[in-house]
Amino acid sequence: GPRTRKVKRREKKADEKRPRTAFSASQLQRLKQEFQQSNYLTEQRRRTLAKELTLSESQIKIWFQNKRAKIKKASGLKNDLARQLMAQGLYNHSTVPLDSDNLDMKLMNGQNASGDCSRSDYTSDSDGDSLTH
Repeated sequence: GPRTRKVKRREKKADEKRPRTAFSASQLQRLKQEFQQSNYLTEQRRRTLAKELTLSESQIKIWFQNKRAKIKKASGLKNDLARQLMAQGLYNHSTVPLDSDNLDMKLMNGQNASGDCSRSDYTSDSDGDSLTH
């Protein structure tokens, strides 16, 4: 059936953080074994596993999310949109050292920090008045 959200039992203060879960060796072994069978759990499988390992469903769910994220990060793959934007030069979060003496002048002249701001990087909208990058 449709998923439902459980109402939290008590309000927590913003600075109150749940302590990190220390999984036992046997719990980790079982979680890894389950992950090898499938990277995603059904709700029923999550419930069963939670009871079997005496963990909360939330702990199981988060472990699987973190494991998938770790594998994705290790693979170095980016999503399609990120790849497309990088190919167009519109998505690059690498850092570039700045020459602080020239930075203010570049910014005043409308150049970006790396100084490669050319007119062809800009397009006008349909009325030709405003410019977008």
